[in-house]
Amino acid sequence: MEPLRSIPPPGRPGPPEAESPRAALELARLLRDAGYASPRIQERLGTGDELLARSPELPSYLRRLGDADELAVLLRLLLLGVPVDRARVDGHVGGELRGRLESANFLVHDGEVVHGAARLVPHDELLIASDHAAAAETHADHVPGVHRPSVALAHLTVRRGGERALDLCAGNGIQAILLAAHAEHVVATDVNERALAYTRLNAALNGVDNVETRAGSFFEPLDGERFDLVVANPPYVVSPETAYLFRDGGMRGDGVSELVVRGIPQMLAPGAFACVLIAWALDPDDPAERPRTWLEGSGCDAFLLHTSTDDPIETATLWNRELVDRPEAYADALDRWLAYYRELGIERLGYACLVLRRRLESGEAAAAGWVEALQLPRQALRPAGRHVARLFETHDHLAGDAAGQALLRRRLRVADEAVVSRDSRFHAGRWHAQAPTIRLEAGLPFTAELDPPTARLLAELDGSRTLEEALAGAVVEGDDTRAEGLDLARRMLEIGFLELADEDAP
Repeated sequence: MEPLRSIPPPGRPGPPEAESPRAALELARLLRDAGYASPRIQERLGTGDELLARSPELPSYLRRLGDADELAVLLRLLLLGVPVDRARVDGHVGGELRGRLESANFLVHDGEVVHGAARLVPHDELLIASDHAAAAETHADHVPGVHRPSVALAHLTVRRGGERALDLCAGNGIQAILLAAHAEHVVATDVNERALAYTRLNAALNGVDNVETRAGSFFEPLDGERFDLVVANPPYVVSPETAYLFRDGGMRGDGVSELVVRGIPQMLAPGAFACVLIAWALDPDDPAERPRTWLEGSGCDAFLLHTSTDDPIETATLWNRELVDRPEAYADALDRWLAYYRELGIERLGYACLVLRRRLESGEAAAAGWVEALQLPRQALRPAGRHVARLFETHDHLAGDAAGQALLRRRLRVADEAVVSRDSRFHAGRWHAQAPTIRLEAGLPFTAELDPPTARLLAELDGSRTLEEALAGAVVEGDDTRAEGLDLARRMLEIGFLELADEDAP
């Protein structure tokens, strides 16, 4: 009978380890030759655009796969965490690939069955290994795979080139590997030695040789060093537990986020960026108040890219969903987490990517940095690092009242990434035209409905005339209307719907 859930290997082996960088690359090549890549896996599992298999769907995945060909056996072992009869492994997995998996300790023999020692998931061109989800239940040092917060952090990171970069709380090493593609050198730190072992393995599997791993808690391994770019995915969850190193920081309330946000500015070289995932106890009257307080006197400017706001039940449910098939344990965990939030007086929790930029100047001017908050749409993010960098450049350009008035003399145009469209809706026997919308097809996925005055103004902003001239052609003359148009153009410029057409544009 097919098992209904994945089964961890006996004795919980250590992370796989390739014999050499060359051996790791050869293993990755053999896996891809066997079809171990996103399109083939999606096709075999019937997951559409999704790749990460969900435990409740495991029985259907197994029945789609069967176990009578090489890719099916590999997916059972390395993706789904299901043991396979040794005879089937020997009969279907090619000798060279099987030998490479054996020598790297990816396979664990248990009598007449074989287990996969780790989970291996393709992400675009990368292969990322981590612990199987089933192994998490009893191990604090569990190393999870790539989750949506990790993807969001990668998409929002400002990347330039040639940096000395830091991946703080590296986990399985996905951020360090992405940094290595453009940074000269990457330091990856984690308190979890098992996580660093996976970081080294994943670097080798993907041909990365400029990542250095260091063990230690938060900033301990860094000894006052400075970096050109820092990314951090710390254990930011506001949690009453100490069950998992990757999730539970062991500090009260949002103490982990505060510690990291207060500490990172001291790690940044002048002009350097940092991107860090945080969570905090949110005040609905001033959502950005706590992160803003943490940055006072830091010498950094910041955008708080607010991704979501959850109530306590949503948060407790999200971070305990691995217990959903154990109803009593699940209910106990929810009650424990909700009691913790009541004790702390938390009614809302904010989640964001906080992007920092160290100021170039020193002294009092550097300490007086600004913090702006932007609510991101609740939809899938895409690579947006360049857009995030432009947010800082545009804010600098528009700083101060005098700069705002000077904007009237600047030439503006609609950004190349912006698309204006109008949909129609069929209702009561006929088609009804909807209000036009503007959206960005690259970068941050902002969308806005256009009222008639805004639509007329956009039609005038083709880069050939100043904003003042465009306002004259688009709106009725008058001080109030002119001021409103200036404010509107400024806001659309700040988030990227418009851009400066002048030769000195950022």
